[in-house]
Amino acid sequence: MRVKRLLLLLVCLIPLTGSTSAQESGKGVSRIEKEALAANEQGVALVKSAKYEEAVVAFGLAIKLSPHFAIAYNNLGATYNSLGRHEDAIKVLKRALELAPDYAEAYYDLGVAYQNLDRRREAIEAYHRAITFKPDFAQAYNRMGVVFGDNGQQKRAIQSYLEAIRIQQNYAEAYNNLGTAQAESGEYEPAIENFDRAIKIKPELAVAYYNIGVVSVRLRRREVALRQYGLLISLDSTLAVKLYNGIYYGKVLALRVR
Repeated sequence: MRVKRLLLLLVCLIPLTGSTSAQESGKGVSRIEKEALAANEQGVALVKSAKYEEAVVAFGLAIKLSPHFAIAYNNLGATYNSLGRHEDAIKVLKRALELAPDYAEAYYDLGVAYQNLDRRREAIEAYHRAITFKPDFAQAYNRMGVVFGDNGQQKRAIQSYLEAIRIQQNYAEAYNNLGTAQAESGEYEPAIENFDRAIKIKPELAVAYYNIGVVSVRLRRREVALRQYGLLISLDSTLAVKLYNGIYYGKVLALRVR
């Protein structure tokens, strides 16, 4: 199989306003719990600023102040994923699930950790659990599709991507990934159509242009591939160079998923 997976270390941070009405109003919450909530909120803000190491400290403080704070454990695990510390992520995410066994986002982040460690069976199981508790979890279907694709199970990958798109119709990444699974199944024209759909939804999605270029090279449509190269130059110079090498030097090109 020639699909290259971009390891996007996704962070699922649960908004504090979605916790409980008591937390929103401050009623019935102790001073220590308020400090824990504030530390978690600070961690979320730091993640949004890509200050992951500082966010780890903030989430750690939230957990120290409130040891049963499942949201903080999940946020810490997701941040560990962003730092590439997947084994650490697994430990804290399992703790989040001990505290909240139906926590779909924690299962999702656990799946991301397993996926980045190439523990595919466990990743699929985690995504399945996320979907069980949150049936409209489009991102979980999308990531599960990537794992199926890595396993060479393109039909199952296609089914997962279609479900993600059914739930979230403007899901550009899922359209791109659907195209890669179709292309790997030899369905090149439908694949190109879905790469085009991804671009219409998200014009800055560089991998979709790249994938059209890859398929065009395979189909010996040089002019189309060169057009994608020209578009890629301003979007992602690294992918542009890879496509250029495929067009002019016959380098083997791998389709890319998001």
